[in-house]
Amino acid sequence: MAQSDFPNSRSLASVLVSAQEAPPNISDGLPGRQLPRAAVADVVLGAPRGAVIALGGIDGESLRGLLDQVEPAQHGRIALFARIAPEPTTEAIVEQVIDLLAETARRLWPVWFTNVSFNGCRNDTLGRLAIGAIARRAVEEIPNLSPSWTEEAARLVLDNCPPRVSGIPAAIELGQLALAISRTGLILAADMNATVQTARNPAAVVRALEWVAQVSQGSVIALFSHLPQSEPPFDRILYGSRQVMPDTAAPQLNPPEPSGHDHEPWIAPWRGLPHPLSEIEKRLAQAIGADIELAPLFTFNQFIDTVRGSRPKVDLVWTTGRLVVELDGYGSHGNRTAFMYDRHRDYELILSGYTVLRLANDEVVQDCGKAVEKIRDFVRLRRAQITQEG
Repeated sequence: MAQSDFPNSRSLASVLVSAQEAPPNISDGLPGRQLPRAAVADVVLGAPRGAVIALGGIDGESLRGLLDQVEPAQHGRIALFARIAPEPTTEAIVEQVIDLLAETARRLWPVWFTNVSFNGCRNDTLGRLAIGAIARRAVEEIPNLSPSWTEEAARLVLDNCPPRVSGIPAAIELGQLALAISRTGLILAADMNATVQTARNPAAVVRALEWVAQVSQGSVIALFSHLPQSEPPFDRILYGSRQVMPDTAAPQLNPPEPSGHDHEPWIAPWRGLPHPLSEIEKRLAQAIGADIELAPLFTFNQFIDTVRGSRPKVDLVWTTGRLVVELDGYGSHGNRTAFMYDRHRDYELILSGYTVLRLANDEVVQDCGKAVEKIRDFVRLRRAQITQEG
């Protein structure tokens, strides 16, 4: 693949040199200015392209919750959450980010570039021709997209490999992968606490984040439990930083603390469809979608307004039948706090007239048919109850 196929391509070395010589990342506002929690989602989803924005006083799990309250179409952008290990060199951190983007793109397949579907493309001659045709049409709509990269990356995914196309510069590869995940400008939300506490070379992390923001033409949100002192190297990303104000109106029962499962990459906001990074949701959605009785009833990842004033997000809901289905994994629900929080959510949903069915993730994996039959039993029970109430 010729490098001339790609617009605006720059080597990692050249961008790193320009990053070292350039003035610090600057955006509007004073360092550490107070930011109400109600305004956090707008700041993150409206972050300037090419900018690194530092937020203090908030972790990835809390930010995910705030972004998930937003309707995706409101801003048209999504954030990819990930923990970045503080490698000793900028190049190693960039490689780590590219691996992250490639794995995310693999799991998003067959939908790339936000809304371009490759569904039905197979790993054969006709399938490859179809991929080429789809890629050429996408290039007409998406600036800086390479049809050559798209074809080669798609073939790798069809071979069940991450779309790491060999022989191209890191800047090009990262830019194309960012487009595959979101054509509207990807936002990378990076937890920086490990960098502050343990990094041998924090300057490498800062330079890598600046490079990623510039090359991807997206934004990077650097999350700190406490904003660091305005000293090198962090001073480069503290201009325009925000300190998120505590939530003084927090409910008495807080959501469970993030577990190891929550450290995996995640996308937010997401609404109305199975989450593309949840294999459990995708598996159950496929089974329900193939069921004539159940397919028209359920939608995924919706919020429900309860009589207690809360707004829990549920995995599946049949709104007309007021039936909620929750999918529980041991990693995120297997501790005392999570157990209490789940029961409190159920209490609020039941008070609001909903029936709640909880299914273990392992049950969906081991016997998806049985899980679907349980859902069907509850649908028929709710229909019978509604008929009696009428």
